[in-house]
Formats: sequence, C-alpha cells, structure tokens
Amino acid sequence: MKPAPARPEPIQFPTYNRTWFARAVRRLALPFWLLPLARIWAHIRVSGRENLTAIHRPVIFASNHQSHFDVPVILAAMPARFRYHVSTAMSKEFFDAHFYPEKFTRREWFTNSLNYWLSTFFFNTFPLPQYHSGAGQAIRYMGELVEQGSSILIFPEGDRTWHGEILKFQPGIGMIASHLDTPVVPVRIVGVDRVLHRTAWWPHMGRVEVRFGTPITLTGENFADLAARVEAAVRAL
Repeated sequence: MKPAPARPEPIQFPTYNRTWFARAVRRLALPFWLLPLARIWAHIRVSGRENLTAIHRPVIFASNHQSHFDVPVILAAMPARFRYHVSTAMSKEFFDAHFYPEKFTRREWFTNSLNYWLSTFFFNTFPLPQYHSGAGQAIRYMGELVEQGSSILIFPEGDRTWHGEILKFQPGIGMIASHLDTPVVPVRIVGVDRVLHRTAWWPHMGRVEVRFGTPITLTGENFADLAARVEAAVRAL
C-alpha cells in the first residue's frame, strides 16, 4: 500500500497588514514618505492610464519584473483609487530564512524577517510560492483579498531580470486569473533595472516608464496558454 502524499505545509499569510491600523499607516506613509522618496530616484513617465478609467476594482495588475524598486514605482504610477487598495504578491522563496529559520544563521533570519515584516506592513505584500507547495492556499488567500475589494499586483516571471529583458511568464498567472475570475491589466515597466539593479545595494537616479494596457479576461484550464496571452500583452506595450 502506497503511503498517502504529504499535505502541503500551511503558509502563514499575513493578516496584520489588513487591519485598520495598518491601512491608516500606509495611507499616510505612501503619499508623504515612501512614494516621494521613490520619485527622487525614479523619474516616472506614465502612459495608458486611460485604460484604467472604466475599470472598477478589483483587478490583477500583471507586470514584468526588473528590480526591488518595481513596487513603489508602479504604485506611484497608479491612480489613487487603485494605489491604496493593492496587495502585492512576492516570492515566498525569497523569504526562506523567515519561514525556515532553523536552516539559517540568526543574522540571516533577522535581516530576512525584518525585510518581510516591513514589506508586508508598508507595501501590503503577501508571500506567493514559486516552487514550494501551497498554490491552492495562495489562491484562497487572494480570493479573500479580492472579495474585500483589493486588487492584486503580481510579477508572473517569478524573478527579476538581469538586463531589462522579459522572461517567460509562469502558468500561475493564468491559474490565478481564471480561478478568481478577475480581469488582468498588463503592465510594462522600463528602466527600473537601471535605477536599482538586482546586484546593486543603493539606487541611482534615472528615468523609468510605466505603461498600463487594456484589461483582458482569462478563462479556461490551459494555464500556460493563458500566461502566454498575458506575456504577449505586456511585451506589446
């Protein structure tokens, strides 16, 4: 008799960042501190905002991924009615030291956990597994966010690029959008890798672009093809 397959390890999704206190702090920190600071380094040119005028949130914003600076740049480019109601998916594996402290040194755990707490609190992020199990849990969590009126910002490549190129989009974006029955807004960012490259410890001033595309609806079970549609829409911007 074959042993039963192991159940996926439960993911501890953050809830503190959805409290009234956290929302109030972000409502002050984003416009008066975090985004003005980002704009000092990234001189942002925005196009395609007209594609958002007829949209009633929630939606999924699907963007290419160049830098840790991507999130504040995209938030700064969004209309305010979206900006303060967005939850951003981040790679759970990037925070392995936070989730599996026994495998790392105390220093690695501390710095990784500090980054986790700061990003979840100030940027309303949540972990999304790229390689570990837990996709079903993540979709249920995102379903709760959407039901509460939050849009979702996701980077379907799953990793930052080295030279600004666009990598293949992972099927997860197709599965998420299809299951949540939520429109996808393609987003393309240009030049953010030159502001904060993945190898850099400190940003450099530079011009960046954020382009919003026309929303698309994804249905069906061929998640790879659905992801390819989103990738093509992003590349076309």
